[in-house]
Amino acid sequence: MPTNELPVVLPAEALDGPDAELVDANIDVVNAMYTELLGEDEIAANALRSYYVDFFLTEVLDGGFAQYVVSAGERGDLDRLVREGLREMGATQHLALFDAMVAAFDGLDDDDAVAYLEGDGGSDAVGALEALDDRVEEVLEQEDLVALNGAWLRRQEGLLALDEDGIDNEIARRVALVPDLDERRREAQALEDEFSEI
Repeated sequence: MPTNELPVVLPAEALDGPDAELVDANIDVVNAMYTELLGEDEIAANALRSYYVDFFLTEVLDGGFAQYVVSAGERGDLDRLVREGLREMGATQHLALFDAMVAAFDGLDDDDAVAYLEGDGGSDAVGALEALDDRVEEVLEQEDLVALNGAWLRRQEGLLALDEDGIDNEIARRVALVPDLDERRREAQALEDEFSEI
């Protein structure tokens, strides 16, 4: 769980563009940091909040809360980042819906959880969660989450607005501070080798 005070890093040119492009630019920077094996404590907490709010929105629009659950895997820290991001952005309706979805899913028994995730219908509890899924687009019409996310990114204190070379240099600077980089690289290579054998 990130608790750092690192600045959000964004392309300067994206700050004057549409909200969706700015949110995507943040995603690109965070992905570049992940690719260089930076951990969540080495990436700005608010960059991660923005990143995972968009991840949540993309998943639920594509396949409901079930798709978010499957894609997220271990949800503890992820749920917290989404919740904090929604709160900080002022997305009160989305936050209420997210909390309702989390409570409804976590309240399912094992059989209902499997039925919901597989889209097999089931009990009234499953139906109630599916009804929450149906509300996502309605809430999105009332509260534009991408616009809120973009506006929030622009307001970040200490924001580093850089060109492409500047972003690369900032990522390299952070990578140079990682004490166990060689170990991370070995673990990443081992994982890559494992998947290539499947």
